[in-house]
Amino acid sequence: MKKLFLVVTLLFTLTLAACDLSFETPNNNNGYTDEQLREMIEQILAEKEDENLLYLTQAQLEAFITSLIPTHLTEDAIADLVESYLPTDLTRQEVIDIIRDLLPENKYNSIYELEAFEEAMVQMIEDRSKAVVGIQTTRSDGGGTGSGVIYKAEGNTYYVVTNHHVIEDFVEIEVVYERFGILNFIEFDKITFYGSDPITDMAVISFESTTYFPTVEFGDSYALRPGQMVFAVGNPLGFQYFGSVTMGIISGPTRFLESGQFNATVIQHDASISPGNSGGALFDINGYLIGINHMKIIDTLAANIGFAVPSNTVSRVVRDLEEHGRVIRPFLGVTSSVYVNLCGTEFGVCIDILPGGAAEAAGLQDGDTIIGYKQVSWDDYLPVYNFNDLREAILNSRVGDEVQIRYIRDGVEYDSLVTTLN
Repeated sequence: MKKLFLVVTLLFTLTLAACDLSFETPNNNNGYTDEQLREMIEQILAEKEDENLLYLTQAQLEAFITSLIPTHLTEDAIADLVESYLPTDLTRQEVIDIIRDLLPENKYNSIYELEAFEEAMVQMIEDRSKAVVGIQTTRSDGGGTGSGVIYKAEGNTYYVVTNHHVIEDFVEIEVVYERFGILNFIEFDKITFYGSDPITDMAVISFESTTYFPTVEFGDSYALRPGQMVFAVGNPLGFQYFGSVTMGIISGPTRFLESGQFNATVIQHDASISPGNSGGALFDINGYLIGINHMKIIDTLAANIGFAVPSNTVSRVVRDLEEHGRVIRPFLGVTSSVYVNLCGTEFGVCIDILPGGAAEAAGLQDGDTIIGYKQVSWDDYLPVYNFNDLREAILNSRVGDEVQIRYIRDGVEYDSLVTTLN
């Protein structure tokens, strides 16, 4: 009985002494250094040595380990403590096996999956950031710098999407990239300009190089939700901060922005961007390109309100710029109020019909409320909750696409006839 009492006392004392023990910080919550705690434990063991406590039973060892699990100690830290300061004849691997059996799944995941997540995130940025380049322009008024993203490669030809305002009115363009901390320049005679679109602020160029560059993969901006993590990669304030990475969340997946010639739906996010980030990448947590950074609000009353052109819009626009040098926009043939639904429904777009358009051919009428849009090749309708949703869906289609509209008329839901965008 006396021996059992001493063992329990030992375990209880060790638990109190070790619960807040940290092997990564110089002091624990009780104000003791790690070294002081080790000395306390060694002293307790020395005092009990004459009680013949050479080994702990399995149950006693498990009781001690269980007392440590609610703390922040890792599996290795618990094993170190057992191996160094508790009398046991178990091997380290046997101790670790006991710890793993006792460790709750959520505790195990929180320790080890967080490390794996961080490593995956760092590796993703390392891989994707090499597809983000610098853009330097010479203009009659001087010139400037910005960013661009390589989205396609054909042999030694690399295609770059950037902002229209980055290369607007250029006399010459250079592409800048970094290797081993050194900036390299691709001269204007190796660069081809395809076209630009001020309404969506998109532009496409290509360059020739024997240096290998990775390309990005477009994500589905229709699937974005508020709260998703995003990473902005670009060159804020010039090339001194080449390839800067900032992190934030999506604040709003569909905002309507009109500024000068720009007139399109954008993604609002709070990843820090600055002049020079324009034309740079906005990645999701999986490394897909979900947007091209466009601008931010500069105001003493606002902080980190940035905007990016959605990837579905970017993908659609760059195809037209490559093929035609300009964007050929499809025409549905409806008008609507941007911010107010005049039909009285909680969501959807209340429309008036323009004669000769695809909507009239599909059988829609004044006062109908559009709630869905799909190309005939799609399995499901894209939900249309507001004007921005409809506008982006139309922009991301092409002239000649066959589409269907889902709409409400007099409280009844209908699917339109198939109609062709003209």
